[in-house]
Amino acid sequence: MALARPIGLSHPRLAALSLPRRRRVANSASAARAQEISAPLAVVVTVVAAAIAASVWSARTHSMVVYGDARAHLNVARHVTDGLRTGLTQLGSVWLPVPHLLLVPLTAVRPLWHSGAAGAIVSGLCFAYTAIRLFTLVVELTKSRLAAWVALAVLVANLNMLYVQSTALTEPVLLAFFVGTVYHVARWMRTLSVRDLVWAAMLAFCATLTRYEGWALLAASLAVVAVWSRLADRRRKSGQANVFLFALVGGYGIVLWFVYNLVIFGDALYFLHSSYSAQAINGSQAQFGLLGTKGDILESVLTYGWDMIGVVGPIVLVAGVVSAVVLLCVRSPEQRRTAFVLALLLAPVGFEFLSLYLGQTTIRVPQRPPHGMWNDRYGLMVLPFCAVAVGGLVGRWRWTAPVLAAVTAAGVAIMALGTPLTLADGRTGTSSAAAGHPELAAAYLHHNYRGGEVLADDSSASAFMFAADLDLRQFVTVGFHPYWERALASPSTNVAWTVAFPGDAVSRDMSAHPDRFARFHLVMTDGPIKVYERTS
Repeated sequence: MALARPIGLSHPRLAALSLPRRRRVANSASAARAQEISAPLAVVVTVVAAAIAASVWSARTHSMVVYGDARAHLNVARHVTDGLRTGLTQLGSVWLPVPHLLLVPLTAVRPLWHSGAAGAIVSGLCFAYTAIRLFTLVVELTKSRLAAWVALAVLVANLNMLYVQSTALTEPVLLAFFVGTVYHVARWMRTLSVRDLVWAAMLAFCATLTRYEGWALLAASLAVVAVWSRLADRRRKSGQANVFLFALVGGYGIVLWFVYNLVIFGDALYFLHSSYSAQAINGSQAQFGLLGTKGDILESVLTYGWDMIGVVGPIVLVAGVVSAVVLLCVRSPEQRRTAFVLALLLAPVGFEFLSLYLGQTTIRVPQRPPHGMWNDRYGLMVLPFCAVAVGGLVGRWRWTAPVLAAVTAAGVAIMALGTPLTLADGRTGTSSAAAGHPELAAAYLHHNYRGGEVLADDSSASAFMFAADLDLRQFVTVGFHPYWERALASPSTNVAWTVAFPGDAVSRDMSAHPDRFARFHLVMTDGPIKVYERTS
């Protein structure tokens, strides 16, 4: 009687083959979801504690808003709810909108706006997500929590990362979407699950609307999806479907940005060549011989190379590069997938090199002419690569864990001997809000303000406006149409104060039409800043 039972169906693997194809696919998708990785509570507690501790230190040392860009980001978000004209059109151009959209609910609360705490909350949450997702990414690649802990240490122990996540700067927001995208692409390469591909595309969509490095991430992700589909997905026409889906979802943000610029500013490429764009700013730098990286590959490599060394630390950077080389050279079951992941993690780094070479980005480091510090925080883009590479090596050979942990500790110790580069740049570099010395002039306006609007070009005066501690609705700036045009045409009947910076729109108009400003008298000069008050 035993022979009467169908042969083979008692074996689970053979029995599965007898199921309809749709059911087998559903079962495999369920199995893939069951294998999703979650970070242990200890990871969450460690990351949150580090973020809070760094932010408390930053607040107590008045370091949250030392960056001019940090103040400007807070002002942009605040303008959505506080200004002569409010709404999403106040997000402006050039800077991508997602970081400001995340800030808007918080900057609407005045103390959170002016203290910089709004930025610390958004950046801190993004930092926590980045660290937790990086932990799960390394577990996904290595199946080793020890390796993931070492990678986490590389990220969380970096003093530059800890400082920047306490500010309103946009790098922590980008890193969250960046690492999240890479994680889901890595999972998709294993599971070929549409769910993971859609998640990766949605996070890439957010990255493209956060910083322009996200555009490089999208391009690199599309290339990985196309190549991996050809290598690993044998389903008919699945490669084309995968690429189309990822491009449609991930690239939609760029389309929206073009449409936004076209509708609001009448030019889809306004963000690229307006008078406030990086191209215009860097063009003026080039006129004075201050853009040595443009058209020079070697200088671009040296400048960003020194930046990465200063931000990540020479020991950690070398450990990351060496670990990556070893992982790519030693054969293993995960070698190919790891190579694709490391390539994705390098996409923003390649973008920085290319931007420097094309003259679209300015970075100054103390080691290269014209020397100084400016935008040195861009070196953070290589940190996830180093963390994943080091963690990957530990996952391959557990005995390297003590060595690489000691390397990370040594790197942190060396960095702690001096002021972290990003903090130094914020305090004394060109990136500093104090670079134009706005504090005394802003204090004068604050203490002597007796009502009336203030005419100011916020492309130059943003740090001044923040320091003046007035409601932003008191300022007439470029984005407030038609108030801006009316104030320039007839300042004496529309504003009570005028603030002029060298070369900005206000100073140019005062030079071109001095008769319009005849009733305004200079009441305060602080370095390059001039404050005028209208007489009765």
